[in-house]
Amino acid sequence: MTDKPSRNEEEYFATQEREKLAKTREEARRAALSAERKSHFMKCPKCGADLVTEDLHGVQIDRCPECHGIWLDPGEIDAVAAHEDKGIISRVFGDVLASFRAKSKTK
Repeated sequence: MTDKPSRNEEEYFATQEREKLAKTREEARRAALSAERKSHFMKCPKCGADLVTEDLHGVQIDRCPECHGIWLDPGEIDAVAAHEDKGIISRVFGDVLASFRAKSKTK
């Protein structure tokens, strides 16, 4: 008898190796994606500084202490704009929204 594996055995082990390699690559891809997300978490998209969380009318906003940018998560702009205080924040949001409306009308 020869020690040479049969064709079925070769196919079986080749399939096992392909599956193992695919699984290893997927785990490496997920680990790289996770590391990238962690490196960007709470970083200013404009200048890269660490963001600080502040309370504005009961809404947690992210502010950059370096470039003074304010970053809002989904729904936070509506919560801030809905506040009954018509102070500077409301005027600023109103001006920003008005400029967007003006640009869309000119197109």
